[in-house]
Amino acid sequence: MARLSRPLYAAYGALCIWLAYCAVQSARHGTAWAAGLFAVSSALAVVAAVRERHLEDALRSQAVRAERAARVREHTLGDTVEAAVAVARAGECCETWWNTLGTHHDLDCPNRHRSAP
Repeated sequence: MARLSRPLYAAYGALCIWLAYCAVQSARHGTAWAAGLFAVSSALAVVAAVRERHLEDALRSQAVRAERAARVREHTLGDTVEAAVAVARAGECCETWWNTLGTHHDLDCPNRHRSAP
């Protein structure tokens, strides 16, 4: 829950109670149109509080999804790099080959015939 959420919900609650009180007082004094207006306004305050909560939940779930997606990407990238290194290490055969980026081999290398200069 965000730092300002509780005071905001408290303000929505106070507004709803105040508007409901105004609606009751307007009805008691014979102004039905004002009572209806205050009642609708009170209901809108409740709708605003519910919508605020829904948006807060949506933002939280979106943040969780983004965090999970970042973890999956990080894990996948790590696996890809490890696989590339494993392929490169499996293909190396001698120190000269490694130092010359695969263009030359040692004289006693069994793979010398493949890339002989």
